[in-house]
Formats: sequence, structure tokens, C-alpha cells
Amino acid sequence: MVRGCAALVMALLAPRAVAQDLEPTQVVDEVVVRGPEKTRPETVQAYSRIDVGDALTTEDLTKVERRLVATGLFQEVHVRTEPTTVDRVRVILEVKDKASWVVAPTFALSSDNVGGGVLYAENNLWGRSKKFATAAQVSTAESGLFAGYLDPNLFGLPQLRMSLEGQLRSDRVDEYRGGASQEDPEVVRRTRMNSASIAGELGVMLFERVRAAAKYRLMRVDAKAPDETEEVTEPAFSTGPSQRDASLRLMVGVDTRQNLHAVMEGINIEASYEVSTPDVWSEFRYRRFGLLYRHGLRLVGEHNLVLRGEAAAGMDLPFHQELVMGGNSLRGFVHRQFRGDSRLSFTAEYHFPLFTVRSLAFRGVAFSDTGLMLWRDIPEDGQLRDVNGRVVRGYLPNAQEGLKGATLAQGIGAGLRLYLRNVVLPLVGVDAAYGVNSGEFRFYLVAGVNPS
Repeated sequence: MVRGCAALVMALLAPRAVAQDLEPTQVVDEVVVRGPEKTRPETVQAYSRIDVGDALTTEDLTKVERRLVATGLFQEVHVRTEPTTVDRVRVILEVKDKASWVVAPTFALSSDNVGGGVLYAENNLWGRSKKFATAAQVSTAESGLFAGYLDPNLFGLPQLRMSLEGQLRSDRVDEYRGGASQEDPEVVRRTRMNSASIAGELGVMLFERVRAAAKYRLMRVDAKAPDETEEVTEPAFSTGPSQRDASLRLMVGVDTRQNLHAVMEGINIEASYEVSTPDVWSEFRYRRFGLLYRHGLRLVGEHNLVLRGEAAAGMDLPFHQELVMGGNSLRGFVHRQFRGDSRLSFTAEYHFPLFTVRSLAFRGVAFSDTGLMLWRDIPEDGQLRDVNGRVVRGYLPNAQEGLKGATLAQGIGAGLRLYLRNVVLPLVGVDAAYGVNSGEFRFYLVAGVNPS
């Protein structure tokens, strides 16, 4: 019986193995890049990962085309071969550049956060796919300046990635009365937090799927006295001289995602660990663990199911590093309505094409956002202190730890996305969401790209 099953398995597998062995393989004699007006030919070839002497199959050509589309640099990509001698070919990489830079207004509209600004972004600096963005934004909840530089193929190698960023921010941090069922959530404390930060990240991609990275962040942060018109006036964060917060974040995971125009395919599973101690030149002492899952599935044609799940837990998180939910991160609820040191969240989005007007694509989306937030550990006196004894988190008087103080919230809704095929950035996203707990509808609009 066992021998019979083994023979059946071998019989089923044999045709596939033979078919794979018989697939014609040709040797690359030359790689020719045609069409780009700005992107340098060596950059196109580097992303293709094809070089002279490589063995090439029909399946490899499809992979090359997908790699080039996934860079986001090109609105059209065609990969083909021409014979040169027996079993040797010339590979033709024919691409058409997207408009690589944009100056655009940004606008954000959600419950308790309204504002806008201006953004400049260059997606193909010097024709080498380096990216630079700078933005200024003023809104009711968060305002500031942002600048960032990303090199996705450091030293001409797509396996290496480096980024630098800096921010000046002023945040109005509202803390709400607990519970997700409030129709109009009540603010019980309002604090102004100001910060300046710089950060650098270095990452490596192995085998086109395994990603590891390290990020170092350095910031100065201070808080103003709470708004005296609100119920709680005891500080959530000690006022006085600004404090230095530095952290080292390590990440490792599998990432096969590719953004093929407006459709995302592939899976990403990533684990992270962040530490802030005097050993990394910080005046704080906290840790944070995270596990992230993202998955894009192409269903039929341009239909796309996008899933995102996250588990995060922090230990001794100061006020400015707490986990938050609400607004665009949990549609159907107020911007940053829920706070805690532990969070579980899951989002499912179904994207589908509506119609296209030339290069402008209109796409619909239906979504469900679910989140669980709680305090796992609150000090007995309700105050968390840093290494110098200053209060870095003064909890609200009614804050409860554990599951009895947890908040479980869900929002469902639908929205619209606009994309220009020949521009590197999405244009507009608008969502209407229903908070299942509160029974309230809320609307969210994002124009351009949020600098954060």
C-alpha cells in the first residue's frame, strides 16, 4: 500500500519535473536598455537583476518585468529577447519613465484633525531612483516640518537600502474618557508636545524576500502645561527642560510584496524590537516589541484584497511613545482616541476598479478595521518616571490596567482612491466609516501624502 502511494506521488510529480527540465534556457549575451528619459540605464539594469552570462528562461523574463514595474519608476515596462547566436540572446529592457517629481498640496480631514500643507517629492533623484521629500503641514492635531531621503539601491545594489529623515513637530495630544461607545468622545486632558528628531536606517534584502534592518532615532521632546479648561490639569509629562530620547530598533522578516501600479501583491511578516536606555544615549528607559503581518492578494484582474494585522507591546512607554488608535488607523473613531501600551489590530480592505479616464484611475475600497487597546501595567501611584526621576507619564485618574480596562473597537465602511498612472504618488483618498460601538459615521480625506 505504501509503495503504491509512493509510486502515485512520483507519477504526479514526474511530469512537472520533466516540464521544468525541458524549459528552454538561453544565455544572456547582452543587456540593452531603451526608452528612459531620466532613469540611468545602469539603474534599470540593476533593478532587473539580469547580467551578461546569466541563464534565462521565459519565467525569468516575467520576473524581470514585475521587478521593474514594482520600482514605481515606470508607467510602462516591456521585456523581450533577440537571438544573437545559438542559445544566446540579447535582453531588451524597454521602459517609459513616470513623472518623477511633484509639488502638491496636502490636506487631511478626519474627526479632530483638520489641516493641510505643501509637499515636494522627487522619486528618481539623479536618475538613480534615490528619493527625497520635504513637507510642511499645519493641522489641529499635528503640525510641523519634515524632510527625508531614501536610497533603495545603495551603491547600485537593490539588496541594500538606506534612509535618513528629520522632523520638527508640535502635537496637540488629547486624552479621552475611556470607552468606544461615546457618540461624541469627551476630552479630559489636552497637552501640547513639541519635538525635534533625526533618524537613520540601514537595511538589507536577501534572496529577494528576507529583510533585516536597524534604525537609530534621536530626538528632543518637551511638554507644555495641560490646558486648564479641561477636567484633568495634572501634567501627563513633566514640564521643564527638553529631554533626550534615543532608541535603537531592530527588524527582521520576510517581504515579497510588489506594488504593481495600483495593486499590491505578496506577503510581509516582520518582527521588531526597539530599546531606549542610557546605553544608546537616552534619558528614557523603555522597550517595545512588534509583530506585523501584511498580505496583498490579486483576485480577479485588478481586484485586490489587502490584509494587515499587528501585535505590539511596550514596557515603560513614556507619554510621547505610547501606542494609539483612531482616525486613519481605526476608521470610525476620533483621531488618536485610544491610548495604551499594548495593541492588537486587524484591517481588511477590498480594492476594486471603477473606471479610468486616460491615465487617471478611479478605484473603490470596502474595509473593516478592528482594534484592541489596553494598559498592561500602570504604576501604583499612577506615575511613570525616567532614569532621572522626572515624570514621563502621568496616567488619568480612572485609568485601569488589564482586560477590565481594555477597549475593543470596530469600524466598517467604504471609500474612493484616485491614481495617476504617470505620477509617482497617489492623489486622493476619501473614506466614510461607521463606528460599530458608537453608531456614528465619520469621514476621512487625505490629499497627497501624509508627511509622517
